[in-house]
Amino acid sequence: MQDTFDAGCLLSLGVLIRLAAAAINYEIYCMLDGSASDVPSITELSDYATGTRGPWRYALSLLSVVFSDGCCCLVLLHASVQLHGRHTSGASLLQALVIGSSGLDFVQAATTEFRLHYVLIQMAGCTMCLTLLHILFVLYRTGRQTQRIQTACFTFTVLCMDLVLVAALHNHWIREQSLSSVTWTALEYLGMVLYTAVMVQIGGLLPAATVKLGWLPRIVSDESAAAKSLLPKHSPDSGRPYNKVGA
Repeated sequence: MQDTFDAGCLLSLGVLIRLAAAAINYEIYCMLDGSASDVPSITELSDYATGTRGPWRYALSLLSVVFSDGCCCLVLLHASVQLHGRHTSGASLLQALVIGSSGLDFVQAATTEFRLHYVLIQMAGCTMCLTLLHILFVLYRTGRQTQRIQTACFTFTVLCMDLVLVAALHNHWIREQSLSSVTWTALEYLGMVLYTAVMVQIGGLLPAATVKLGWLPRIVSDESAAAKSLLPKHSPDSGRPYNKVGA
């Protein structure tokens, strides 16, 4: 049995499974728990108090979130060392963002009945955007695969615009009469698709690494110098780059 898996593929698999779980919950809600005229929001899809099959939808959603966030933590925490090097402030910042965004994402997925649930969603979304921004910025500085990175940055920009519009509608910064509830919900679904697309693109841009499967999966770099940063190094004397990637 194959006991290794490409790290970038694992990151993509996690978000794709989460998207597939949302699609399954949508079908369950529309066919069994809702009415033909209902267009459920993302939160309603995983609300265990809605419909007779709410607990099943909630469990499926929560399991997909746990798997997706677990994949993100495993891959991105290792990538932070590959991109920045060990024991650097950049690596520590990225690791804090990854852990924070994953933790908030799990909390919002587990507390769908919480009165301030949407505040948790916005906090998780904001932290996630900061994490993706940091990763894309560092990848751009490596000077590799520039065109693919620019495509990922464009997708990320559209995602941010979508999330800001959804937040503006929910916080009543924009009059709800100007957009129908169906349009509002469609923006939520678009955001989920865009998030999946960005993560898949990032998975293909990260430094090569392999996940060794087992009771406790671990990830190892495919680079010869696993602990070295991919960012340009600077000479302590001249301050000029002397180990620039691609030179």
